[in-house]
Amino acid sequence: MASSSRPKRQRINDCINDDEIVNELFCDELSDFSYLSEIDDSDADRDYFPSESDNSVADSTNTKNNQDSNIENNHNAFATVWFDVSGTYQKPLIFNKTPGFKIDIPDNSSALNYFKLFCSTDIFELMVVETNRNAEQFLSKSRLTKSSRFSKWSPTTVDEIEKFMGLLLWFGLVQMPSLKSYWSTKIRYKNNVAPKIMSRNRFELLLRFWRFADNEETPDNDRIYEVHDLLERVVKNYKNVMEPDEYLAIDESMVPFRGRLKFKQYIPGKAHKYGVKLFKICDKNGYTYDLQVYAGKNQVDGKSLAFRVVMELIRPYLNVGRTVVTDNFYTSMPLARELLKNNTHLVGTLRTNHVKLPEVLKTKLKNGQIIGKESTDGVVVAKWHDKRDVAMLSTKHGIEIIDTGKKNRNNEPILKPQIIIDYNSGKTGIDLSDQISSYSSPIRKSIRWYHKVATEILLSTSVVNAFIVYNMKKLPNEKISITKFREMLVDELLELDHLTNISEEPSTSNNKRKRVKHVFEESVERDNRNRKIRKRCLHCYSHKTTALGSKSAALETKKLCIPPNYTICIKVYAGKEAAPHGSVGTNIVLELAEPFLNFGRTMIVDNWYPSIELAEQLGEQNTYLIGTLRSNRRSNPKEIVKRKLKKR
Repeated sequence: MASSSRPKRQRINDCINDDEIVNELFCDELSDFSYLSEIDDSDADRDYFPSESDNSVADSTNTKNNQDSNIENNHNAFATVWFDVSGTYQKPLIFNKTPGFKIDIPDNSSALNYFKLFCSTDIFELMVVETNRNAEQFLSKSRLTKSSRFSKWSPTTVDEIEKFMGLLLWFGLVQMPSLKSYWSTKIRYKNNVAPKIMSRNRFELLLRFWRFADNEETPDNDRIYEVHDLLERVVKNYKNVMEPDEYLAIDESMVPFRGRLKFKQYIPGKAHKYGVKLFKICDKNGYTYDLQVYAGKNQVDGKSLAFRVVMELIRPYLNVGRTVVTDNFYTSMPLARELLKNNTHLVGTLRTNHVKLPEVLKTKLKNGQIIGKESTDGVVVAKWHDKRDVAMLSTKHGIEIIDTGKKNRNNEPILKPQIIIDYNSGKTGIDLSDQISSYSSPIRKSIRWYHKVATEILLSTSVVNAFIVYNMKKLPNEKISITKFREMLVDELLELDHLTNISEEPSTSNNKRKRVKHVFEESVERDNRNRKIRKRCLHCYSHKTTALGSKSAALETKKLCIPPNYTICIKVYAGKEAAPHGSVGTNIVLELAEPFLNFGRTMIVDNWYPSIELAEQLGEQNTYLIGTLRSNRRSNPKEIVKRKLKKR
């Protein structure tokens, strides 16, 4: 054979016959993947990242595509030899598992029962414990004023957290411009759901302290510790309910987030370009069996990210003849060989800039033409041209083209390779899961990334899984949409069917008394004790000014303001004038204490309220009175008040 010099390539051994296909043996070390590949996969998304100077965006995931040379060398002690595709070297695998339910689910189960298969009681208890702990830690380190909303915090319970989750789900069904709008009394926003479940202040407190892990026990090497325990519990429930079918797809999803985060990703091909990346493994019907939160670039044991993600997600489902479907970010020769060792097939699109691939991938093809090669490991690499070139890898297919049963606009049969048909069929799972999750999504704007990830896991992925299981148990004519399932789940979580006191008719002035706000006008003037001097009541002055004029209103509006049949706020009162039916203090105490009388209770007041008259009236209604007493009251017994006492 002629001794031609071919740099960086090993010459072909003369022992290979001319009848055999020429096999080139590559000795180049692995290099980084480039984005400028000859072809691309329409289903895959390229990852682009700004420079590291932007503190809000994680390191580029382009480096995650690097196939580590250790992996390649382990599998390529001898160079790969390629032959024409015949199926001779492919390993036939038989799927020997029974897919379906692992547990018994009653036919009459409600939407809430299906949801609690995944968001179980222990998860609600985890949220209760960590939310209360977070509140206690915050309050113990903060100095609060009386008017602070945090001073009104009280520990939450499982029932309240269920109501809280139900409101979050309901927010996805009923979109309003802001959180406060759900409690607005304006006619355009007014509703009979949120105000009946809990107050706005209480909801905001729960949202502020909503946690899933202890703040004071932060691992040094775990960036996602805030949702780590929650994720493990949810994924365990996913796996315990269903047994996967033969085909499983692995791909990534995005949780939208634009705040500051070290492992925030930017993927321009996604609907939400910025956010937290989730790796998911799904069945054809969209059921999610496992997911991982991507926390940044990390190489373990010399394995690339794509290789490691696939092996970790598929590990519980190996050695039973299943088929893994991936896009060109994950598909590689080392991954195919590793899966074959574990009796699992791989089907996926392929980037042509991988090393040690056959030269036929560089061949120019005509429309509908396909070409491929098969290795001695049973791995088939093929290239097919439809509207563009598509490179594929499979350990279970050849390169035969079949009729899809469909016709184009010219009434011609549509032909496709079997590998393409199976890839499209198996890859739909994750796309279907993301599509269903996007309908009435409960994810709202937040500066806390773990709130968004938890909402995605609990109220999107878990709800979609519950919806899929619900429809699997129903007859074809009984299946419902995801929106209807969310409505049923909200009704049960919030117990809307039991809220019989909700009035459908708008309230009028006849059936609802309008509350008037009486407050005293404040001035910059101060008394001899350096306290602000309060003046006349603003409401009464405004009301009388309209009827009598400003001068008459100024004379008739006094500092003390007690309208007839009106419960005055004690904090506002600052006068000394008597009411028509006894002293002001007596009337105020009797009015405020009216619901609590006749039960043997004890009223404790300061020296502004107590009098002999008040004590007598409370005694007639089986109520005790304790309080300090002003010595200048006329009703006081003089022999006691004026008596001088000696110090003991």
